[in-house]
Order: sequence, then C-alpha cells, then structure tokens
Amino acid sequence: MRRLLVVLAFAFLFLGSIGNARGQVQITSGSIQGTVVDEKGGAVVDASVEARNLDTNLLKNVMTDSDGRFEFLSLPPGRYTITISKTGFATIVQTGATLTVGQAMSLPVTMKVSATQEKIEVTATPEAVDTVSTSSSSTLDETAVSQTPILGRKFENLLTLTPGVSIVQGPDGDEINFNGQRGIFNNISLDGGDYNNGFFGVRSMQ
Repeated sequence: MRRLLVVLAFAFLFLGSIGNARGQVQITSGSIQGTVVDEKGGAVVDASVEARNLDTNLLKNVMTDSDGRFEFLSLPPGRYTITISKTGFATIVQTGATLTVGQAMSLPVTMKVSATQEKIEVTATPEAVDTVSTSSSSTLDETAVSQTPILGRKFENLLTLTPGVSIVQGPDGDEINFNGQRGIFNNISLDGGDYNNGFFGVRSMQ
C-alpha cells in the first residue's frame, strides 16, 4: 500500500511538471512600428513619436533611430493615435490605428518640411502583410461576443469561431484543440488566470 501511494505521488508530480513545462508565453499585447522618412525618402532621425491609447489614455513615447525607425512593444490592444513631430517638419497625427492581440502593426510615415507649426492628420493605413510576427492570432470584437447566440454564455464556445480551433474527445470529456495540437500541449488563461484542468493539464468542456 505504501509503495502504491509513493507511485501515485510520483505520477502526480510528473503530470504537474508536464503542465508547467508547457509553453507559458501568452500573447496578450501587440506592437506598433514604422519608419519615418522625409518627402525625398531620407530617414528622419530623432523624431518624437507618441502613441496614445484612446480607450485607456495610456501614453508612450519613443524617438526614431538613425534609420528613422520606431517601435512600441507590448502595447495593450485598443484604438491608438500616433503623433510624430520634429522641429522643421509638420507634425503628423495618425488616427484610426486599431491594434489587436498579437498584431505587429507597421505604419509608413512621410513628414513634410515646414517652417510653421503645421499639423497634418491622416488615417492610419497599416501594411497588410506582417513580416515580423511568426505567431497567429484571432480577435473577436465586442459585437461578435454580444450578438453570437451561445448556450449558457460560456466563453469556450466562442473559441470555435476562430480558425484552427475545434472540440475533440479528450480523456476527461470534450477538449479544446488548436490547429491539431492536443489539449495537453496548449495553455488557456482567462483574465490572466490559469484555466486548465488540474489533473490532465487541459481545459475540458463540461
């Protein structure tokens, strides 16, 4: 009996280590980057770039480097206004930049030489092809969440609306499957907290 208890204790420890060894990187933010050039295509160095989240009023500032590049990392998703300014140039205000989870938004910026305090407002036009991020992500907006008919209003049922997600039979009931990856190799969090089955290391649909 004692030996059996020792074996069971070891099994629990082993399964727990598998759960902890699974990928713990959770994508909950995005990034905005770009290159600032003048009307002749030359890099604009040391320009001030400001990113303001219109939903939370979060404000971040960076300066363009020697190649005119700027980058904001780990930004929470939301609506942003990007303001680029430098003495001798008209200030550019990029509006309509909506950042989603996992997105690496790239904004091309061209500044116009101006001796006055001119301000130019343009609608942000992010590049369609993301050549930076190797991850994939999907975002369901508020309309989809509020208007999609869901039995019991369980958020797990919304997952099947995203590409590559399916529900399969697991060891403890229906299991959430991502792009063919077994549930034990996935990690699910809800509002920043762990949402996995404590024994099998997966989230089962009950």
